[in-house]
Amino acid sequence: MTTPLPRPVTSDGLLLWVLHRFAEAFEEHAILKGGIALRLFDCKRSTTDIDYVFVPFRSQNDIRKRLERVLGEIDGAALTVATHSKMVRATIRIDAAAIQIEANVAMECPTTAVATAGFAAAQGQPSRVVRVMALDCALAHQLAAWNERRLLRDLYDCYFLTVRLGATPDWKVLDARLAKIESRLPKLAKRSRMTRGELATELQAAADALSEAKLRTNWLRSSRRKNSADSCRASAPRSSAWWRSSRRRRRSREHLA
Repeated sequence: MTTPLPRPVTSDGLLLWVLHRFAEAFEEHAILKGGIALRLFDCKRSTTDIDYVFVPFRSQNDIRKRLERVLGEIDGAALTVATHSKMVRATIRIDAAAIQIEANVAMECPTTAVATAGFAAAQGQPSRVVRVMALDCALAHQLAAWNERRLLRDLYDCYFLTVRLGATPDWKVLDARLAKIESRLPKLAKRSRMTRGELATELQAAADALSEAKLRTNWLRSSRRKNSADSCRASAPRSSAWWRSSRRRRRSREHLA
């Protein structure tokens, strides 16, 4: 049984409770993805969002009631749940902590088993094994997400997956995402398709435009906006070298072309 929430609740403590409780309640049907999944691999990028894919389901309506029931177990929490066209979004607030959960559905999704070890230990809690989206699939989706949003955090996650974790994209997944671009950016709003080579060119331009000042400013602004004081411990990257290694860029460009 998942350990009760220690009070007062922190954002990281609340994130961990959800990770463990969902693994217990939904087992292999709840697949973690996004920034919080990278935290389990010792990524230092701070986040108060949890992203899930639930399988095998065709509609968000198939999971909403179960999500509400499980999250409703948190005594004293203010819970809001809303169904959108592509996801169920839940917001939980308790004490000084607040997190957001976004859940998509799919018929299938490749996974790998990961322990919450380091993240759990930091909260003084025992570890538990959870299901995480397979790294090659995660990288393909992260590259597509960067292409559609052009956020530095997406670029950083691509770096972490490739350089730190040694992942290579699932080309089938990436090609499918590039064949159906969905972006609100003016630059891409009227564009529906892109080739790997065109994506490589865009990535190269983004890497060339990076600077130490830009990274620090963006990272600090994001931290102030998205994180409460107790979960804002991660500092800005010390150097833009995390993406600007020419050898890594050439390798990525050759694979994408």
